[in-house]
Amino acid sequence: MAGSGLAQPPATESGFVQVEPDVRLYYQRYGTGTPTVFIPNRLELVHAFASLLPFHDVVTWDPRGRGLSDRPTASERYGIDAELADVEVLRRHFGAERVTYVGTSLWGNLAVLYAARHPESVAGVVAMAPLPIAHGLRRDSLKRPMPNVHAQRLELDRMRVDGRVRSQPYAYCVLEKYVEYADSYVDPAAMAPFLAANLCQYANEQASRQALVIDGMFRSFGRWDWRADAEAVVAPVLLLFGEHETWRTDGVRAYADHLRDVGWLEVPRAGHHLWNDRADVVLPMLDAFFRGGWPEGVNR
Repeated sequence: MAGSGLAQPPATESGFVQVEPDVRLYYQRYGTGTPTVFIPNRLELVHAFASLLPFHDVVTWDPRGRGLSDRPTASERYGIDAELADVEVLRRHFGAERVTYVGTSLWGNLAVLYAARHPESVAGVVAMAPLPIAHGLRRDSLKRPMPNVHAQRLELDRMRVDGRVRSQPYAYCVLEKYVEYADSYVDPAAMAPFLAANLCQYANEQASRQALVIDGMFRSFGRWDWRADAEAVVAPVLLLFGEHETWRTDGVRAYADHLRDVGWLEVPRAGHHLWNDRADVVLPMLDAFFRGGWPEGVNR
């Protein structure tokens, strides 16, 4: 489970951008032109998107509290407003006039909200596996795959009892990440890009530290209803989600009823991490969308 050995493509440039007096975000840049594609959650996605990065002008970064970026210690410094403000600082820093924002999971919702609040900054939106459009539509999936990780859960329990959670924190983290993410996949072999990212090499990715980021995000969501926000988006939106999503897909598909210009697809034989589960479907679609066209096969 230590990783697949998949190679991360070499970045053209990397470093930190100061977004607040005490917060720097770590980024990697690909390509030599003005960036046109913005991708948060660098550490999880550079391996997954490795085949795309050499062909597009991309900036990808670790959000605050993630990866190598700085980690404010107050939960109120995380959430929608902070994330969207950070994107605007990054866009101005790199001299990008309008970008295609690629968001996965919670950041898929942020992609739509960014386009709603900053229409002048957005050329396109990719929302993959976002939360349902409204809190009331968030229900657990009836089709969710449940791989057998019973043995791994027992080992985590043993590590907590015998003290290895402290004496072997890296080994504990690797096993914990595997158990945490396994049921987001239909095909366990498709976890290779995620495992290659090796999140446990970053102190910020320890579960005890991640809780601050995720709790702050959900606090800012409240009992959300983003239908009006979706209706305000003027940029084209590519909406992709897995057939075996973590939550009921009808709440995710509902975005298509409110977005003005949308192409959507429920990707078959894919879980929440559809960009890994069905890279054969998703990556060509992203490539086409980044080039300004609608991918074949989406519902319009």
